[in-house]
Amino acid sequence: MTERGSYSGPAYWDDYHHASASCAGTRRTGARIWLECFLGTLQEHRSQRILDLGCGSGADAIALARRGYETTGVDISPVALDLARQAQDAALPVEFVQHDVADPLPFADARYDAVVSNLTLHMFPASLAHAIVAEVARCLRPGGLLLFHVNSIEDIPFRIAQQQPAVRLGPGFYRLGKGQTMRFFSEDCCRELVSGWTLHRLEHVVSRRPDGAIQKCAWRCIAGKN
Repeated sequence: MTERGSYSGPAYWDDYHHASASCAGTRRTGARIWLECFLGTLQEHRSQRILDLGCGSGADAIALARRGYETTGVDISPVALDLARQAQDAALPVEFVQHDVADPLPFADARYDAVVSNLTLHMFPASLAHAIVAEVARCLRPGGLLLFHVNSIEDIPFRIAQQQPAVRLGPGFYRLGKGQTMRFFSEDCCRELVSGWTLHRLEHVVSRRPDGAIQKCAWRCIAGKN
């Protein structure tokens, strides 16, 4: 299902993680902002096996494993996964798999109780995002959860200001800075992405820097497989 060249690939993400490796501790702290809001739901639904889709350097996957969840982190970047493996404790129930999530996922049907995807699904054009969510559904058990954050259309001016130059590739879809692709979601886009699922939660959230300036505008979504 991959549309090669329509989204940022491993070369971009390897460079990104090489450049940011020196502040890995800061990244892990920031990542917890996007994960912690999901922990109560995962506990309530008695999730045990979790897939972290687009795990990057492993902050969320490791945090979940430390809470006892059997976790798989998957990412396109070998550099990111090297960082993740360096950070993991060998005793934790977590594994990391290198794979392009825009390709069919290398996991069995109904293997997972939940899929967490923080700030990953917005990297792809609409057609690919829908195909990825279909693969997620295949890998989830009935009633399993998809929990994700995606950048919202309100985030466009902040992202463009920070990542110049910005090239518009399609409606709400941009190539930013050194090559990162990003689609900005409206509420309707979020609802369309999980059409056919049970929508448990959809809300717009704004994260701020310590000085109060807006850092990111995003949609938070929790949906259940029917």
